[in-house]
Amino acid sequence: MFLDLRESLYRALKSSGYRVISPYKVPLGWIDLAITRRRSVGIEFYEGCYESCIERLTSHPFREIYVVGECNGCISLDDLCRKLGVEVELDIEEELENPTPFVKAIEDSLAYLYIAGEVYEDGITYRPLSVTLSELKMLGFATSSSKPKLKPKMFVSLTHEGYRAARKIIGRRVRRNASKLKKMASGLTYIMALGLSESLGIRELPEKPTDYSLKSLLSFMKSLPIEEFKVRGHPKQAFCQFMVNSVLNEKTVEIAKKLNKMGLAFKVKIHSPYGYETGEEYRIAREALEALLKYSYVSIPREHIGEFLASVYPFSNTDIHPILNHAARQLRTAEKAGVCRIDGSKITITEKFQDYARVRLAIAVEDVIGGLF
Repeated sequence: MFLDLRESLYRALKSSGYRVISPYKVPLGWIDLAITRRRSVGIEFYEGCYESCIERLTSHPFREIYVVGECNGCISLDDLCRKLGVEVELDIEEELENPTPFVKAIEDSLAYLYIAGEVYEDGITYRPLSVTLSELKMLGFATSSSKPKLKPKMFVSLTHEGYRAARKIIGRRVRRNASKLKKMASGLTYIMALGLSESLGIRELPEKPTDYSLKSLLSFMKSLPIEEFKVRGHPKQAFCQFMVNSVLNEKTVEIAKKLNKMGLAFKVKIHSPYGYETGEEYRIAREALEALLKYSYVSIPREHIGEFLASVYPFSNTDIHPILNHAARQLRTAEKAGVCRIDGSKITITEKFQDYARVRLAIAVEDVIGGLF
């Protein structure tokens, strides 16, 4: 599996003097390894979807890219190692058979903290963590810290050693559930995984479309505060993030619940630095999303991404220069409709722009997801 392969290649490259990062964040998710400094190389292990590998590799300006595996366009691991002048010894992480209840509670607690990031110490509701917290601290796997200096509220997080141990546990769970993750893979799952790749979390919304017809989406968009959505990063990822946090919220929560049963996602309570509960959300293991992105792929037409940018970006930005390469035609169409005025790279929107944007978004979203169910 890709986790074993990339760990083995990472060690080989590291011991040979390469500056290597694994996994490496790119605008469209992650790739398995990146060699940085003078030699800019992106490496991705093939797991069934070559298009997904290439799209993620080319979303970052590497000088060299390699897809490793058995497929048209792939390079074998042996040939790659010869190119890079390294030798790889494959080391497969072994499963711990029949752990005691206490060991299992330790593993569950480490996985929980790894995925949650940090937990308010006075508000722990996950029983394995509440039972093992003192032992985790004693073993040097967890620590408490506070952000406020006055009346500090303590939050629990993993230490460096705890993070390393938890990462191995999550890796074993991904391997153990590889067949289930592959069955989950689809174009729809790809959109949801890419949409979650920045936040690694999803809050359940009270409102949802009755179905995914244009009529239903138009009705749903009327209640959606689209002016609150921000466009950051890669346009395709931003569009997927928008769909995950709006029309596909219910489907994304269903995916999170499935991952929860595999120990790869948890529902956690969110607290302010002062200990006030502000809600709850599902947090998802990065490795699970990596797998779903590897196993699936869907192309989104450029015109629909442009429609999304033209509909959302002007709410929080008057300078539209950053999106002109993607949305110039859609912006001119909006101007002809009389809902905005464009002067060079500056835009001024009218009161009618919001209703116009909702309609254009509903049309774009319906076309993208209409054939995925």
